[in-house]
Amino acid sequence: MLAPLIEEKERLLLTTEVRTSPERLRELLTEDFFEIGSSGRVLYKEADTNTMDLGEIDITLSDFNLEVIRDDVVLATYRTENHQSGRIALRSSIWVRIDGVWKMRFHQGTPAQ
Repeated sequence: MLAPLIEEKERLLLTTEVRTSPERLRELLTEDFFEIGSSGRVLYKEADTNTMDLGEIDITLSDFNLEVIRDDVVLATYRTENHQSGRIALRSSIWVRIDGVWKMRFHQGTPAQ
């Protein structure tokens, strides 16, 4: 099934190992990836893929859901809790299949109560 695969990739993107590795990020993100973070920060992968570092976080993911848009495009939605700040965020990601590999194209985090 596709949902467990995408959820696993989302969880990988929350790990320090992946977030601080330009090589691992390139494996999971499209060349034209961009993000609007829950902090309001906008991040473009193309800005500097060699030094891309999303930093360390301590976040729990829950309430994962996946909607198929097309055979090669899906929308993932879920909730996170940041254990350092206590902030809750609702998150959404668009994943695309490129040459048989699923990569994140867009991500947005929205602060929630």
